[in-house]
Amino acid sequence: MNWRTIALVLSLVFCGASWSFAETIGIRFVVNHDLGITEAQRINTRNQLSAYVDELNGYYRNSEVTLKAEIVQIEFAKIEAVDDIRIIEDMRHERNGFELMLKKAYDSGADYTIAITNKLMMRGKPGCGRAFAVNQTVEEISDPRRAFAVVNFVCGAHTIAHELGHLMGLNHGTLVSSCYPGKGHTSAIAPYANGYAEGNCDGKPQPGEFGDIMVGGYMRDVIGNSKGNLPIFSNPKIRDDRCGKNKMCGDPAIGDAARALNENAHYFASHKKQPPAF
Repeated sequence: MNWRTIALVLSLVFCGASWSFAETIGIRFVVNHDLGITEAQRINTRNQLSAYVDELNGYYRNSEVTLKAEIVQIEFAKIEAVDDIRIIEDMRHERNGFELMLKKAYDSGADYTIAITNKLMMRGKPGCGRAFAVNQTVEEISDPRRAFAVVNFVCGAHTIAHELGHLMGLNHGTLVSSCYPGKGHTSAIAPYANGYAEGNCDGKPQPGEFGDIMVGGYMRDVIGNSKGNLPIFSNPKIRDDRCGKNKMCGDPAIGDAARALNENAHYFASHKKQPPAF
């Protein structure tokens, strides 16, 4: 066995060891009943959500983030609203399909509750997801009353990762802020707890333009589509040919979401340990 092979084996061993010590976050899905009218539909929906969570865990691993998600419960309920703001308000007030939401989350061991709909309208147009808030302090990321989001079923793992990112203190980042100044797109739990992108706001694809998970749908404003949206969280330690001309997938000062996630992993996994005041 030559030294290169030994180095590779050691790398795999330590990578696996790091993942084995990952903090586990429990996710409870509340799914619109239209996605589970028949037993066959329910099975398909459960299988798809499981596949989404597997994909989410792939994002964490590939971003060198020590988090691991697991499904702790899937409940089918009648979600009456289709507007994102109204659904979030229904979740906050535990009504219209979300009765006893916090108690059920605590009883099931869920750190996060995600509503899954088959139709989601945002500002009058079809959309993908919304988190309760961009939580910006340790107190906020630790609060079970701020740990929920709504996601359009067809938008998949990328949107789940993005909205969880907001609940975990991450925001869209400086390029999005330059496209939409004064909208708070860099207000996060730390200056580096942001998505990272390279490009401009002309909506036309150019060589080297890209964005990560937290840039999300705003990549359409950068290059006109979402093809440059990479399935990783910003991390300047990661080098990838897809990450611009310098192949650096982040910036230590303004784009290191992986660092923020790792620093606060314990808080994300501790909601179920803190019984909320029902």
